[in-house]
Amino acid sequence: TRQSSSAASDVYKRQNERVKRGRLAWFVVTGIPDDIDNPITVQTGKDLTKVTLSKRSPSQPIKIPQSGIIRIVKQVPNPEKPEELMWIVLGQAKVSEDVKKAMIILVPIEKKKDSNLMFHTSVKDLAGFRGGDSLYINLSKLEVAVRLGDKALKLSPGDIKVHSARGITKPTNTPISYHFMHPVKKKWSLISASTVVIRPTRREICIFSWDPRFKRLNYHGVTFPVVR
Repeated sequence: TRQSSSAASDVYKRQNERVKRGRLAWFVVTGIPDDIDNPITVQTGKDLTKVTLSKRSPSQPIKIPQSGIIRIVKQVPNPEKPEELMWIVLGQAKVSEDVKKAMIILVPIEKKKDSNLMFHTSVKDLAGFRGGDSLYINLSKLEVAVRLGDKALKLSPGDIKVHSARGITKPTNTPISYHFMHPVKKKWSLISASTVVIRPTRREICIFSWDPRFKRLNYHGVTFPVVR
C-alpha cells in the first residue's frame, strides 16, 4: 500500500543516514526462517553489527570490508567445550572490489545435518539497478513471465532479471501482469494484472516463490528507495 511504502521509505532514509561513506551493502531477504534470530549478527572484518531483516524493505546499510567478505553469524555453545561459546556462519557473501554499493539477496535454504548454512547469497551491483527499475527473482520451479508496459520478461527457475526504466523522470502509470507456464496445460496462465506507478525515486523487487501448503505460485514485493 502507499502508506506502507512511504513508511518503509522513511525507515530506509533514517537507516541510510547512519552510514554515508565508503562501500556499502544492503540485505534483501526472500524469506525469514522461523528459527533464526532477527536482528541477525553480521560480521565484517573484526566488526559485529546487528541488522534487522524485513521481507518488505531492505536492511540498514553496512560497510563493506576491504576483503569484501560479509558473513551472517551466530554464537552457540562449543560442542567440544560446552562452557565456551563459538561463532558459526549461517551465510556468506563476497562483494568484488569494483562494486561500490551492493544488494545482497538472502534466500533461505533447507538446513543439512553436516552444515550450519541457512542462507544462499547472491550479490547484485546497485550500479545496474537504478531508480525506476524493477528486479524480478524467480524462486519457484515454474517458468514465470512479467509484462510491464510494452516490454516482457521471461524468467526460468532461479533467474534474476532487471527491467530497465530509463527515461522515467516522473511518476508514471504502467500496466503490469504476471503469468506462469501451467505445468499440465503447457500454456501461459495469468496470475494477476493491475496498474503500477513507476517512480524514479524507487527501485522495486518482486520475488516469486512456490507455496507448498496451497500448491500455488506466490509473489511479494520489496521497495528499495533511492536516497541521494
